[in-house]
Amino acid sequence: MLNIDFYAGAVIRLATLQKQRGQAGRLLFATISLLPRGRPLPPPMKGLDQCPVGKTGETVFFRRVLLSVQEAIDWYRTLGSEDDKSPTPSRSEERNSKYDGIKIEIPMLTDDPAWPYLGLPMGEGLFAHLSGRSHPAPFMGTVPARIHRRFGSQEGFDLMRADDKAMAFVARRLHVDLRLYWEYLGSVALVAPDPVLKQIDNFMIPASAGRGEGIFYRFVPRSGESLAGLKLTTFDEQNHLLTDFNTREIPDDGILDIDKGDCTGTYGYVVTHPEHGLLAYSPPFPFVRQIGMTSHLVSQGGKIVSVPTGESANSPRMEYPAAKRPELASHSLIGDAARIPNVNRRIAIAASHRDKLQNAKQYGQRWFPDGSREEAMRFVQGELRRAQSRVMIADPYLAGLQLGQFLYAVNPETTTVTLLTSGLAFKSKEQELSKTDDFSLRLAQLEKDAKVIAKAYVLQSSILHDRFLVIDDAVWFLGNSLNTLGDRASLIVKLPNPDEVIDQLESMLKQAIPFGDYKIRQAKNQEDAAS
Repeated sequence: MLNIDFYAGAVIRLATLQKQRGQAGRLLFATISLLPRGRPLPPPMKGLDQCPVGKTGETVFFRRVLLSVQEAIDWYRTLGSEDDKSPTPSRSEERNSKYDGIKIEIPMLTDDPAWPYLGLPMGEGLFAHLSGRSHPAPFMGTVPARIHRRFGSQEGFDLMRADDKAMAFVARRLHVDLRLYWEYLGSVALVAPDPVLKQIDNFMIPASAGRGEGIFYRFVPRSGESLAGLKLTTFDEQNHLLTDFNTREIPDDGILDIDKGDCTGTYGYVVTHPEHGLLAYSPPFPFVRQIGMTSHLVSQGGKIVSVPTGESANSPRMEYPAAKRPELASHSLIGDAARIPNVNRRIAIAASHRDKLQNAKQYGQRWFPDGSREEAMRFVQGELRRAQSRVMIADPYLAGLQLGQFLYAVNPETTTVTLLTSGLAFKSKEQELSKTDDFSLRLAQLEKDAKVIAKAYVLQSSILHDRFLVIDDAVWFLGNSLNTLGDRASLIVKLPNPDEVIDQLESMLKQAIPFGDYKIRQAKNQEDAAS
């Protein structure tokens, strides 16, 4: 829940996208950041910033304004109505009728979580710099805060997302890369920093005479605030076992010293407030006991190696520095090992091995040893049989024989088939025409026997080297072409980011020509050569 009495004001950062001059701008993304009491207000922004989106005629506008907390909340909660307007600064001297209180377009918004509840982003650790791409709210900065979000339509931003300059313009001002965090397009977020705590210290105390190792906590309130009512819930984990779960009241001096005996596990905590709810969260982490340091003295200067970029005699050359050999090295170890032997490393190594096996299974990593051709063929046939919407085979050596070896497994009623091959599959001066004839006959036979209509395309240049199998939204990387998979030792693996590969393959399709056109062209070339 949000108590506005703990905040002194609010900063609204608003970006809109104007399709055509004179039209109302559409909400691109906005944040409402509340300012805790005692924090000075930032200076007002004069005018606004704008950035054209290439030569599309679209323009991105940005303005930052200062409002009272209540006015900012009211503006946030009324967004998505029929009469949406840009926010008007609370102080009259900061207002500008050209930019403030003007109509903006905002489609219907969906609350997440349900208002008035706020959520605490779960990140890498308390008061740490949460900069990972998986962080749910990169725009909140480095200060722990709770957030509320209102998500709107993402449609209509394609041209802007394709423009690097416009995306960088927005990222600098709203502190979020909307190309990565595209879920925030057309949306708005409320950021409510922790109004009570300024700082939390948390570290391990070494063992001493009469007591074991302990964990020390120190909570520092903001100026004018108290720690009354704050509670600390700690949870300890030892090799995937929950070993302790405790809730304690934080004393007035903000100091807790908890005896643990031996801190060989991982330790996390949550801080709660009777009015604000969750204030801070730290996932279970181990304490660093030892740090190994190695220093080298490296001579200045190094050999620069010049090499060709390819096999051709005319290949351009590039340079790179050779490795420098250290002349002197020193090693040091800071800190003490655990007092008692533990099995953490043993369990971690075994768990890591299981994780690797699970990841290999998840991504379909399969090794086919030399001479396992039938096993490899049956594996691919089985995957094709599971296709629900599309199959694409991209293989520069895909020829007629593979059509019968694999594509009869595809369900023609639900699945489209696209083949991307290259002229290399038909290269043979004596047999080029017969290879294209064979490919054409097998395509016709596939359609006649299995009702599978495969659209084939040929790349005339050798821009495709690797082999890929697209099944629905998944992409398999093939170590060998389908015509030799398993004949020799081969690897096949499902890629973790298939979208990039699919986009590239579809781009290659635009450069390829339909197989029928390729066949006619090759036949003409044969006739011209014969004459």
